[in-house]
Amino acid sequence: MSIWSLSSCTDYLKTESNSTFTEEKVFSNLDFATKAVNGMYADLTSNTWYTYNYLFFKVDNDIEINLSANNASTTSVSHYAADEGNGVTKSVWDLLYKSIERANTIIDDLPNSPIWTNEFAAKAQQLYGETVTLRANCYYELISMWGDVPFKEKSSQSGDNFFLPKTDRDSIYVKLIKELAEVEKYVPWMSDTHTSQRVNKAFVKGLRAKMALAYAGYSLRNKTFETRRGKDWQAYYKIANQECREVIESGKHQLNPNFANIFKTMQSYSMDLTYNEVLFEVAFGRLVTGRIAELFGMYFDQSTKYGRGYTNFNVPISYFYSFDRTDTRRNVSTELYYYNSNGVQAISFNAARACPCKWRKSWINPSMGGSYASSGYTGVNWPMMRYADIVLMYAETENEINGAPTTAAKDALSSVRNRAFPAALQVSKVKNYVDSVAVSKDAFFNAIVDERAWEFGGELVRKYDLVRWNLLGTKINKMKDECQKIINDDPKYAKIVPNYLFTKLLADGETLDILNPDYRLPSTAIPGYSISYGWPFASAAAKTSFNTTMGYVANGYNMAKNNHLLPLSSGTISSSNGTLSNDQIP
Repeated sequence: MSIWSLSSCTDYLKTESNSTFTEEKVFSNLDFATKAVNGMYADLTSNTWYTYNYLFFKVDNDIEINLSANNASTTSVSHYAADEGNGVTKSVWDLLYKSIERANTIIDDLPNSPIWTNEFAAKAQQLYGETVTLRANCYYELISMWGDVPFKEKSSQSGDNFFLPKTDRDSIYVKLIKELAEVEKYVPWMSDTHTSQRVNKAFVKGLRAKMALAYAGYSLRNKTFETRRGKDWQAYYKIANQECREVIESGKHQLNPNFANIFKTMQSYSMDLTYNEVLFEVAFGRLVTGRIAELFGMYFDQSTKYGRGYTNFNVPISYFYSFDRTDTRRNVSTELYYYNSNGVQAISFNAARACPCKWRKSWINPSMGGSYASSGYTGVNWPMMRYADIVLMYAETENEINGAPTTAAKDALSSVRNRAFPAALQVSKVKNYVDSVAVSKDAFFNAIVDERAWEFGGELVRKYDLVRWNLLGTKINKMKDECQKIINDDPKYAKIVPNYLFTKLLADGETLDILNPDYRLPSTAIPGYSISYGWPFASAAAKTSFNTTMGYVANGYNMAKNNHLLPLSSGTISSSNGTLSNDQIP
């Protein structure tokens, strides 16, 4: 019988620390069993995972990029340039399997415990469903990053074989997708749990849909080095479609009518239980865990009243100009200004200066300025999934299954766009737009690809969307090409990218009003506005600087090989007793 420690650092739980329990004691009462499951939630907040490393594993696509040079650690992971000596990949691998082992113990022992059948049975079954879901998420992440991986379903016991070989990912997906369907009945809706910080029924269904689409989508297949779909992929589109439809038809979740409020609410350490758009969020602790808005978000100099926001990640300027200028999501997702030691400043039209602005220190309430200015841990929660994801997956699967966009698919896409545009523009930007892209299956699919970029920029879902669509290399190359067109003043952008920005600080003292973000004006004075930054790429030196930083993005990615999978670390290989190797690396 194994002995294991229970601990947690999340913002919804305080548990005993440095304590050990046998499984018999842990599952003898509901309180101990709950603490055991909370250990899995604590794993999500680890510095190895969602607090820090996770961010580097998800960038370098067409809308979220890392502009730092390779460092044989986190940035090399971002750039598809990690090798066997990269230690950060081993730390993430080890944490995920540690969490899986924790889950296996719960899954093995909880159904055999006294609380499974006594007055706490419903709660025990809910804990079981949460655990199965969190374990499935661990395997989903492992497969996304490494492809075929060892599949351990039982907790470790004396005499076990601890050197498991890789299992084909398709069989792992089949098993876990089936298990998620079986535990849906155990997990209540968020309207019953009253929290988005724990797994609920909609998230179980959403994760099942996401995993089904990953199975049905494209990936580099181990050993054969071919990029192809999973077996029986059509059936898994139907699974995803059913799960998304059931969430929609439940009426338990809605789109928050104000896009910005989704992120302002999270940065006010609150949960939106009116619309329940955020299906599940990783619960961090202020000053303890979570670096959202500090490591990842809008740039803030430490000297500002909001404290440090030294973002390690950016968005290409092409992302800003991909939006319709009237799309209200644009200036929530990315801005043309930032905060330096002199206050609010316009960007200098360098792709390195645009940031993923859904996360910004000025939205954190209570503020983290003053004595907290240098703190790295904001405690702002991370949204694992939003209802908008369910809606757009539904639109995508309706189109795929039926060979053309159905009325339901059009309605789903329209609902997301309805929120994005002012009421006066609903006809032209929603109805007419959706009708124009609904002329064929391919046109509607391409519209879904675009809509997911505009909806989820800065939420780190893009990379593995592109992988499953087999569009990763294509979209990265297009992004770089569009950025080159912008800095070279290509005719495509000559009318919409300004050569001068006319700006003024609004009365709130923290918002920069830009008169002409989408058009050019002559460099003559405009009352009330200052001229900020002429076109910066007129000099060869400026273009060289731009090309150097942009050259770091995905510099290890080989489109011909589609090498999106990570190599196993040498430490993982050496400790596997000869069962593991990098046979998935072309």
